[in-house]
Amino acid sequence: MPKHELIRGRIVDLRRHTNVHLYHRRPPGPSDRYELWLRDDTGQEVQFTIYTRTMPARRGHEVTVIESVGGGPPTVVALINWTTLEAANYVEIDPPRLLRGWDLGALVLLSMGAVWGVGNAAPGVAVAVGGAWLLVAGAVRAVWRSVVARQVDVTITRVAHTALRGDGPLHPLPRDSGKVVAFRRRR
Repeated sequence: MPKHELIRGRIVDLRRHTNVHLYHRRPPGPSDRYELWLRDDTGQEVQFTIYTRTMPARRGHEVTVIESVGGGPPTVVALINWTTLEAANYVEIDPPRLLRGWDLGALVLLSMGAVWGVGNAAPGVAVAVGGAWLLVAGAVRAVWRSVVARQVDVTITRVAHTALRGDGPLHPLPRDSGKVVAFRRRR
């Protein structure tokens, strides 16, 4: 399971970029991206790039960015806005594709193997093997995606409960500002 790293700070700069594509070449994922600059408690500025259409924060808001750091480059999986008390789980909002480009290559290799191994019945076997490959690959990725989304939800809930209780370093508001009664989540 991927591990999560929490980075808390105030948004110094937030820019939205939209990619324009030709009609038939549009990617299935979001074509928008946000470049987010945070200044943490030590004064250091950190940049994040988030590929999404949903950003529950503006410049000047106090936020916590949750990154997945297990295997591969760090990826922003969630954002908690302490100013508006909203959270966004990007694994649920903008999920990755279930089928990828290299699945086509695997489909071709499986079809060639069916032609080589079976002979005359190859077209029927190739279609069956290819369909089974696409179903299994999509199902495994869907299950993995839901497990990761659930793990991110648990992390958001844990961080929010710790911060809203006021007994940890993530307390979002001054202690004498009153009781916080709501915490909304974007889906």
